[in-house]
Amino acid sequence: MKQLHQLAQLITTGLQRANQSTHTRIMACGGAVVTYYLIVRLSDLLIASLKGSAGILLLAAAGIGLYQIWPQRHLLKQLTASEEDRWTGYVVILSSLAIYPFCLFAIWAQAIVALVALAGLVCCQWGWGFFQQFPFPSFLIAVGLFPRTTIMVETLWQTLTPPHLLENLMAWAGSWGLKAIGHPAVAEGRFIALSQGAVEVAYGCNGLYMAATMAIAGLVLGLFLKQSGWKIAIMMVIGALLAFVFNIPRIMLMTLAAVYWGKWWFDFWHGSWGGQIFVTILFTIYYYAVMAMVKQRSNKTISRSN
Repeated sequence: MKQLHQLAQLITTGLQRANQSTHTRIMACGGAVVTYYLIVRLSDLLIASLKGSAGILLLAAAGIGLYQIWPQRHLLKQLTASEEDRWTGYVVILSSLAIYPFCLFAIWAQAIVALVALAGLVCCQWGWGFFQQFPFPSFLIAVGLFPRTTIMVETLWQTLTPPHLLENLMAWAGSWGLKAIGHPAVAEGRFIALSQGAVEVAYGCNGLYMAATMAIAGLVLGLFLKQSGWKIAIMMVIGALLAFVFNIPRIMLMTLAAVYWGKWWFDFWHGSWGGQIFVTILFTIYYYAVMAMVKQRSNKTISRSN
């Protein structure tokens, strides 16, 4: 009861402060838009994670962005919003508040409006100079808060490659993997045919989403470990390649489950538990591979300096 009373007092104090002036009321409106979106985003990430998605790791990009700003927070005291910046921020925040109810049909639409509202809050508080002072952290925060950042990679892939190219490649690799363990499998386009049935490698199972997620995770991890640009690029490539490699045994397993083991086993490996198992194994191996690379480079640097 004491904790609830303290929470109620905190909320009451916050509402009183938010109602002190027109400026604080508008800022509170912008904060409400951003807060509501964060609740929706975190809920969506939690549900996706239970289904085996690694998208929650993208949220770490926002954390890295804030982490890079924190040591330089003293610079924020030097930034002041001009009258023009403040009015621009007011217009942006109020426009976001008016548009948000019409964007509830999709989380990506909510994300755009919420990020615009967040930019308006920053503009009101510190002016546009904030984005000039912290361009890369601002980019990381936007990447971390935007859902399906990987959709840009997927759209580019679909635009530049023939239809079903990756699905066909994964079906071919999966069929050869099955042959290697004694199952006479044949790849027919994006289908893997066995003696008792065939399985389609659908777009969602081609490994592209996981590869893009792993590449972004490599970017975030490289920034967190304060690696050079080319090392971060290598970490991103390693992550994407591992995702594609691990997708092959996953396809093999789901093919065997669908053809021989029955619907329950297929649903298990295709569902949340199966996805979590593969994601856990993938990220564990990726983490140790990257840390070994970083440690090896560090040892070489130390030996050269000696």
